Amino acid sequence: MDTDSNFKHIFQKSFFLILLTPLFFACENHRFDSDKRQIMAKDVIRDQLRKAHSYDVTAFHEDTVAVANDSNFKKEIQYTLDIEYLDSNKVFQKKKGIVMFTPDGKSIINSKITDR
Repeated sequence: MDTDSNFKHIFQKSFFLILLTPLFFACENHRFDSDKRQIMAKDVIRDQLRKAHSYDVTAFHEDTVAVANDSNFKKEIQYTLDIEYLDSNKVFQKKKGIVMFTPDGKSIINSKITDR
């Protein structure tokens, strides 16, 4: 009877471990959110540069920006990228890309490319 009791005890521990493991891994991990936003910002700026070659991000900044009253949000996340590339005429360009994200950082509100 002692082995039967021991087996039930091990089974119960294993069952709870198996039951709780998916819950642990299903939790949302926010450690890589800024990396995801950086990739999204780089991609959206690259998409705006038609026929650009040798695209490179030379500097990158992340800021939280207070927004005017006409916006739906009080604060937005701004990513500023200093970029260099060859345009369609093979002329070397240095520009600044600005990408605005919602406060939760999951959606892009707008983006633009300006001179440095």
